[in-house]
Parts: sequence; C-alpha cells; structure tokens
Amino acid sequence: MRTILSLLLAIVIAFAAGCSPDSESTEQAVNQLSEEGEFEEALDLARTKADETGDETLLIETHLAYANYLTHEADHLAMGERMGDALAHYRRVLELDETNSQAQSHIELIEGIYDQMGRDVPQGVAE
Repeated sequence: MRTILSLLLAIVIAFAAGCSPDSESTEQAVNQLSEEGEFEEALDLARTKADETGDETLLIETHLAYANYLTHEADHLAMGERMGDALAHYRRVLELDETNSQAQSHIELIEGIYDQMGRDVPQGVAE
C-alpha cells in the first residue's frame, strides 16, 4: 500500500511540474519524503526506481540519509534500537556500494560502541 501511495505521490509531483513521471521527479519525491521523515516510503520509491532503471544511486543515498537520521537526529531515548537500525542501513549501503567510506566509518563507530558496552553487535541488513 505504501509503495502505491509513494508512486502516486511521484506522479502527482510530476504532473504539478508539468512533465511525465521521470527520473528527476522521482528523485524530488524521494527527497521530499526523506525531508519529511518518511524514510520507508522514500526507500520504497527509490527501490522501485532502481529496479526499473538499474541505477541504485538514489537508493544508496536514501539508505544513507535514513541511517544518518537514525544515528544523529532521531529520538535519543530510543538510541539502542535506532543504532541497530542505522547499522542495518549502513550495511545495505555497503552492499550496494562497497567503496562508500561514510557507511564504512559509521559501521566501525557503531560496532565499536556496542563492543565498548559489552553488548552483542546487531546483525542483518536493511532491505
């Protein structure tokens, strides 16, 4: 359902801009959703674009933006849960772009924090 709503949003934005739903309007829709904190919807739309075009750049940027948000801006009271989620998104970035130094450095930082706290490092990768 969210994917359909995200796609409809991209089409509405495209028509409002007076063009067909193309790559630029999709990127604008993803950026707008990210700015509004609607990262799951932004990821759905970015994933659809990547599937259609084979270009994963927007998907990488969206995972990175979500991970950065979880690391630096989200509710500080839920830090333990957020860090595991952020770690999953940073790992996904590395799956898509193994040379991404920002994701690599954040992974090392978060895993180091878990190690210092004597806690198991969460496993898994975001979709």
